[in-house]
Amino acid sequence: MSASSAQVTYSAPLIFLSSDQWTQIHRAILAHLPLRNLHWKTASRPSIRTIQELGLTLVAFDTLRDEHASQIPSSLLEKPLVNIYVVTCEDNDVYKASVKKQIKDWFALVSQKKNQEWLILLVVRPDNRAGGGNFFQMRSSVMDKIRADFNVGKRDRCVQLAWSPGVEDPVAWADLIAKLKDGLLSAFDAAVIAREEEVKRLDSQRQMPGWNFCQYTILKASLATSFEGMNLLEDAQIQFEELEASFFQVLRERNLSWFGKLIDLKPGDDTLPLLSLTRKPYRDLLLANTISVFDYRIYLLALQCSLLGKAGRVADAGRKAASFLSGFGRRLRESRDPLPEYFVESWTYASCVSVVQQCDKWADSFQLEGALLSTFNSVKGELYELARTQVEKLGVQLGHLPNKPPFSMSVPAASRPGTPSSAGSIPAHKGKISSEPILAATRSLEAFDKLYVSVTNRAISMYDKGGRRKFALKLHGCIAALDLLRARNANANQTYASLPAHYAHHSWTGLEAFMLLRAMETHTQAEQTKDRAWAEAALGFLRAYVSLGAQAMLGGLAPGTDEAEYVARVVAGLREACGDAESDVAVLDHPALVSSVQDTVARQAEDEDGSFLDLHVRNILPCDIAIDRVVVHVSGSDGRQFEYSSEEELTLVRGDNTISLFCPRTAFWLWNRVTSTFLASCFSAHIARRRSCFLPPPRRPRLSAPRRPFRRSFIYHAIRAIWTCG
Repeated sequence: MSASSAQVTYSAPLIFLSSDQWTQIHRAILAHLPLRNLHWKTASRPSIRTIQELGLTLVAFDTLRDEHASQIPSSLLEKPLVNIYVVTCEDNDVYKASVKKQIKDWFALVSQKKNQEWLILLVVRPDNRAGGGNFFQMRSSVMDKIRADFNVGKRDRCVQLAWSPGVEDPVAWADLIAKLKDGLLSAFDAAVIAREEEVKRLDSQRQMPGWNFCQYTILKASLATSFEGMNLLEDAQIQFEELEASFFQVLRERNLSWFGKLIDLKPGDDTLPLLSLTRKPYRDLLLANTISVFDYRIYLLALQCSLLGKAGRVADAGRKAASFLSGFGRRLRESRDPLPEYFVESWTYASCVSVVQQCDKWADSFQLEGALLSTFNSVKGELYELARTQVEKLGVQLGHLPNKPPFSMSVPAASRPGTPSSAGSIPAHKGKISSEPILAATRSLEAFDKLYVSVTNRAISMYDKGGRRKFALKLHGCIAALDLLRARNANANQTYASLPAHYAHHSWTGLEAFMLLRAMETHTQAEQTKDRAWAEAALGFLRAYVSLGAQAMLGGLAPGTDEAEYVARVVAGLREACGDAESDVAVLDHPALVSSVQDTVARQAEDEDGSFLDLHVRNILPCDIAIDRVVVHVSGSDGRQFEYSSEEELTLVRGDNTISLFCPRTAFWLWNRVTSTFLASCFSAHIARRRSCFLPPPRRPRLSAPRRPFRRSFIYHAIRAIWTCG
């Protein structure tokens, strides 16, 4: 990756560099680092870039190795940006006799360096500077001589530092710090402009023979890593994005002659840390034009995520890695290159785990809290869930899991057992995967279950911490499905029965329906008595059935299950469960039955005292419903209450039904409020002492009594008939 700081060289006579004085000066310079608030203004960018903090590395000039001119450094910061010569001479004659030549020899070397600046630092004692005029004039004369001999143009590259051990004077350092910042930015700007010109020139030759994308990558990456080393993170990100866009353009043009194979596997490739920049010699592979598409994509991803991690955007880094693993995993499955058995699952699983670990390391450098922490935990949950889906795919392929929901939802159609595929024409790969957890899962059902539950629980934990309850509850259902598959019916039933309440609160109808269906199925398989809990699950299932339809609701059942027959069994089970209930089962606004009053004025009975009220009921379910009694409570305009009820058992057929309800009292007024009660025949033994199921409508509108005949626009759509069976 990029250097973590810019380099500054120092030079002086050897006898001085070996003295205690230089050691103290060196330590004092380091105490003023890192530099802060550098403002980079360049002609190549419209706005000023502010570098909040920049570290410096002080290196002896004589220790630097001169790189070959043709070699492209991985970062512009690998070479020094500023060279400093330290002078302690206070005598004009000594300067003329020896010091000037020493500086001149050094200057001859550094002035030939491209895109590097230089400074001459004269260190004097502050007590002498503040003393008599002779000393002051003498030292000023040395400084003047240095400026006259070596300054070029209007820019002053010579600076005087009044310093002595143990004396801290920030003002004394101001000039040196200012000139050092100026030199660093000037050298960096020149280096960036030169490198950008190289990139533009190479990019303009894209259509010419001999153009090389790997060389282009090295140049663009060197720019990006240079910006990163200078803490210009946004500029670095732009370079990576442009490089990625260029790669996809090459991919669209199907011009991949600069790469080797799609994937050139080496032992352990499935378990190497995905975001490690040292997992392979990527730069050497690029220089040799032998890098595979697989390695190139991983290298580019690692560069981008490393930058995001350094910027504290750990959630973005994790999300980008998850997106890459999903997309490139599909590419590997579709490729014609031979891969070891279960390689994609092993590689994706191990990569997800390693990405979480790396993101945690980056996050340790930042105090994430609030929404940032929740988002980060959610992304880790997504990574663990992606790892879980790999285990799930592996389980289906091995036969450890059935090829049906919820397990088959993670398996691509082409990978499902029994699906026609052309994979047989691809030669087998002799290599093997190296992930120990995946290898153990292929050998043992117990190890597979342990791995599946472990990674699922980790995903659940992260989703809970991130506030993604919907996803956490869905994964709870997957564990319950595994319990059901392994005949741990009690555990499965307990989980399924507890989940719908969570889903109902968030109006997640689809997930609620699936869990309710599973809750009823596991209850039946456990041969438990249908109790009130089962009845509530069945009522919720029927509610979801009306909302989603049969295809969505019954998809998890055995093939060939008849819709009407299954719903009829649920209704029959409800009658059984509610018949044994010790108290009323109250249900509000159930959509399975929709009721409305035909007229707002009751019909007078012809041969007896009383009146009739016609109630229209629409049965949404695909089966008939046997009803023992229907009761409608009416509130008159004067506040008096009336009860209309059915006289005999009846059956609500599928579709529209009209029921005549009787009240022994005569009524000729308009209703203000109506409520309805449906009593199933199984409650006949309890009717005398309580209502088995009281179902008020969702809205109770009050209408003023019109003085003209009733008009259809005033029909009471607010009445909802809710009955024990649904």
